[in-house]
Amino acid sequence: RSLLRPCIALTAAVRDPSTETPTEVSVDVDCATFDRVLLFLEAAAAGRADSFAFDMSSLEELNAAAATLGYRQLADACAAKLGDFESRVRIHRWAEVVRHNEGGGCWVVMDGMVFDLEAWLPQHPGGATIIPMQALNKDSAVFFELYHASRESFVYLREFYIGELHSEQRALVPRPAELPSPDFMLQLQDFCSAWRLDVEAATAQAAAGHLGAARS
Repeated sequence: RSLLRPCIALTAAVRDPSTETPTEVSVDVDCATFDRVLLFLEAAAAGRADSFAFDMSSLEELNAAAATLGYRQLADACAAKLGDFESRVRIHRWAEVVRHNEGGGCWVVMDGMVFDLEAWLPQHPGGATIIPMQALNKDSAVFFELYHASRESFVYLREFYIGELHSEQRALVPRPAELPSPDFMLQLQDFCSAWRLDVEAATAQAAAGHLGAARS
């Protein structure tokens, strides 16, 4: 019964038997998102909605589909996941990144972006040690380009993104002798532009918050 309403919404466009029914319909949900909705419906029916593995790169499309279908459970799940993303993203200082890594963590930096890869290490196809050995405490963009010929790897970046380096701290990041290609950097920046934190705005907001706290 819990599946009935969203399924009705999914199939409404093709169920009208009227002779005036158009032979073609336009549904504002792409096929990939449609499939993800069905997968979530299946997980929800099995009582596994809370553990459903969301793809961060398609989360906003899935959230929009939930709104279109009026599927509250999926909308709530997307909102919670998006909230997790918003709450963990902030401005970092370079010394904080280094200190975290010296304590056994695995925060890597690419083009000023900070990624927390600790949970990913055991699943990394190249092994759990190559990232800590080669990519910590420096700009790691060239290593990402070197080991990931396919740009499909970009889809995981948002899931691990935890913010940006302070604009005044970016010059402190050591760069390897070999730099990433300009083409790779353009693709990286283009892919991440939709969800990257606005460093200047976030820094100004944080400064205003500290000033307000000091005055109070």
